[in-house]
Amino acid sequence: MFVLKERKYTWLDMYKIPFSCDPVSTIAVTIQKAITALVNVFQVVVVAEFLDKMVQAVVNQSFNKEVIVWFVLMLLIVSWKRISYNIGRIFTKHFVIRGNKQVLCECTEKRDRLSYYLLEDPETEELTNRVLNNVENNLNEMLQRFLNFFVVYIPRIVGVLFIIALHVWWLAIVVMVMTIPLIFISMRGGQKIYHANKEAAIYERRHKYLFDVLTGRETVEERSLFGYTKKVNEQWHNQYETARKINIKATAIFAANMQGGSMVTSILASIICLIMVPLAVSGALSLGLFVSLSTAIYDLVNLMGWEMTRAVSQIAKFKEYMRDLTKFAALPERKETSGDIAQKVPEFEQLEFRNVTFHYPGSDVDILKGFSMVLKKGAHYAVVGENGAGKSTLIKLLTGLYRDYEGEILYNGMEMRSFKEQDWFQIFSCTFQDFARYYLSVEENIGIGSRNMEGANKKEDMQEILKKLGIHKEIAALKYGYKTRLGKLDKDSVDLSGGQWQRLVMGRALMNDAPILLLDEPTAALDPISESELYEKFGEISRGRATIFISHRLGSIKLADHIYVLKNGCVAEQGTHRELLEKQGVYAVMYETQQSWYTKEGEGETGGKESN
Repeated sequence: MFVLKERKYTWLDMYKIPFSCDPVSTIAVTIQKAITALVNVFQVVVVAEFLDKMVQAVVNQSFNKEVIVWFVLMLLIVSWKRISYNIGRIFTKHFVIRGNKQVLCECTEKRDRLSYYLLEDPETEELTNRVLNNVENNLNEMLQRFLNFFVVYIPRIVGVLFIIALHVWWLAIVVMVMTIPLIFISMRGGQKIYHANKEAAIYERRHKYLFDVLTGRETVEERSLFGYTKKVNEQWHNQYETARKINIKATAIFAANMQGGSMVTSILASIICLIMVPLAVSGALSLGLFVSLSTAIYDLVNLMGWEMTRAVSQIAKFKEYMRDLTKFAALPERKETSGDIAQKVPEFEQLEFRNVTFHYPGSDVDILKGFSMVLKKGAHYAVVGENGAGKSTLIKLLTGLYRDYEGEILYNGMEMRSFKEQDWFQIFSCTFQDFARYYLSVEENIGIGSRNMEGANKKEDMQEILKKLGIHKEIAALKYGYKTRLGKLDKDSVDLSGGQWQRLVMGRALMNDAPILLLDEPTAALDPISESELYEKFGEISRGRATIFISHRLGSIKLADHIYVLKNGCVAEQGTHRELLEKQGVYAVMYETQQSWYTKEGEGETGGKESN
């Protein structure tokens, strides 16, 4: 069983990983390759003996039974070569299926355990993609290349040289001196090819992404509306051409190695065969052995040329893959606490931020600075502020995505960092502005946010919630009702409008039994009036639980019991809507500004994603 561990992975893991995934199949393929290598070496002896016996029979004009024996051996060799590939293919498919499952599971679970800040890091995302992409093909290729190089090529070379040495020891030395440098030339050529392909891969990823932008269904509306196809097409063409030229360069290197190697191997093979002619004439080598060795040496020299070039190129590729796997396995994971808090979280009464200061990993800029806030059971809160004020950061700290903060976050007086991760997550049910749209059924989309959908009344609760959110009739009218699949994957799939999706996602949050509901600007697709009505209904449904609204729009925020106004990572003002207006401070200015927008434009601000 493959287990991803934090250690240095090397070229030896090209064999160790497949072996750990499926030892039986890996050993079987290894044996198949080893037998093939031995058969290729043994073939030299068999062909030589068969030819010698045939010549002897012709000269003596008498049939020798040994001819039949060597002929049968030749048939067995040919038969093995015909079935060997298919035997290996059967076992290869078996280990690839098992290995693909195990490696993907281990890497996916590792990714799930990563510290949250790494999931927002582009370099980590690129590293993860390199490790996870095309795992099935990588497993097959790495085992095949490893076995070909170390179990087939090397033994075959050594075996042929051994046969030569048994008959003419100095000829074996001559062959080694003339051919072994080809291995180093091949290694150098293989490394050049690999580095060229690696350089091209960067541009290939870019042009493939741009191709998806130009052809994908997800971008069709903006593509038509903004008419950016020509401009993006130019960028795609530039990236494509750059990748193409680099790949042509790599192909040219490979072709040069192939042609050069072919010429060199032909010359070397001819020279060695010429050296063997006097040996055959003098009787040091029999005629059959001369013919068999001539063929074997030509194949041997050819093997040391372009076959080695391709093999070394692939091994170099997987050495880089092992470096990526080493980096991936070493990525820091979320730290799990070992506190004594029980699995069942105490009933919520109060949550307090007490002088919390926080900056993101790798940055010295404090996003929150001595931030303090108190949330109590059954109350509705709102957090407002301009972009960069710290609202998104506040959400990440609330939900435990980041825990390396200064100060305290207290749940009923207990520091939340003492909670186990899963206990912390049970406290909150969230609806984000960039919420996930799962291409599953309506029922699954809503239930995916609930930790327990097995209760007898869960489906009734779901329908009751959507009735109050004003979307039940639309869902019930679909062809399969709550069983209707959403999105664009299936023939009978149905996609919802932006506003319908937002109501559905709010229902997802309400299905969770968490004591604190968090809404991070989830109603951007609704007009201000609809937003106010929805927030009002949401407040009624969530009665008895604490709710936190994060929003740019202030028209609906006045429904909150208490409002926190953030500025530069601190609480600039707090109070009720009326109290804040009377202060004539930051909140009053923001509110009056938005009122003037409503008057001039006839519609509210659509909101936007904050970036901290």
